[in-house]
Amino acid sequence: MTLTHSCNTPWADNWLVDTKDDKPVHHGLSAFGKMVVQEMNRLGMIVDLAHVSVDTMKAVLNVSMAPVIFSHSSAYGICPHRRNVPDEVLRLVVSVGTGRGRAGAVGLWGVWGLRAVPLQATTDSLVMVNFYNAYVTCSDKANLSDVADHLDYVKKVAGAKAVGFGGDYDGVT
Repeated sequence: MTLTHSCNTPWADNWLVDTKDDKPVHHGLSAFGKMVVQEMNRLGMIVDLAHVSVDTMKAVLNVSMAPVIFSHSSAYGICPHRRNVPDEVLRLVVSVGTGRGRAGAVGLWGVWGLRAVPLQATTDSLVMVNFYNAYVTCSDKANLSDVADHLDYVKKVAGAKAVGFGGDYDGVT
């Protein structure tokens, strides 16, 4: 379950906070938001961080005891779009679930049947690379080679087990 889309929720700030198009409400997660993440872990639900602010990403990675996903995000280090995952967060992804940050992963939307395992030390989180041109090249044109660059970049920073495909399929040309 994604914690936000393009608006703040009573438990988490969205990515538009990082663009200054929206004001932070929680500076990450509210106290209730931490309870939401813990309950999702308990139920075996996967926390999706694809549309959250960087502060929310960090807060969830610090709270979650189970792997998380970025269901359709790319690498900020290649394309500095605020929907993409910055290096500081990619480095945290590998420590999620280990007690050094908790759990994390970047992956591809709809490719794997992932299941969060509550309270298990793991690094099975995924950063799933998006195919949307604006998030791949920061322009209106991208090709498969550009997507591959993001996959390689996430692998380099977060590790091979953290890489996935996250097409964001509706409307991508």
